[in-house]
Amino acid sequence: MRSDKYLWNICMEIYRKMYKEASPQADFDNLIKTGITEKPNWFMKYYLPIERQKEILNEICNKYKCTKLEKHKISKEIYLGCSPSSKKEHRSYKFYKTNK
Repeated sequence: MRSDKYLWNICMEIYRKMYKEASPQADFDNLIKTGITEKPNWFMKYYLPIERQKEILNEICNKYKCTKLEKHKISKEIYLGCSPSSKKEHRSYKFYKTNK
């Protein structure tokens, strides 16, 4: 199996493509650079159907010829990480201030 750093780079490519196709569209690297990703639940305002998310994950994992185990690790990171919401009603999610 390849290193975690290598798999993380694949995850980043998946996130970039997902947010490029999400509604509203976003540049994932810019979200990180501007600190948006530090806010709680920031990803809830973006929408991408789960079917398309699965397609993107499969396309990129196939591109890198990931093993089943690697694909499993990547999919857990993507779906439990900060992928766009797969439910349209979450797009109206209100962001509340936290006491940090």
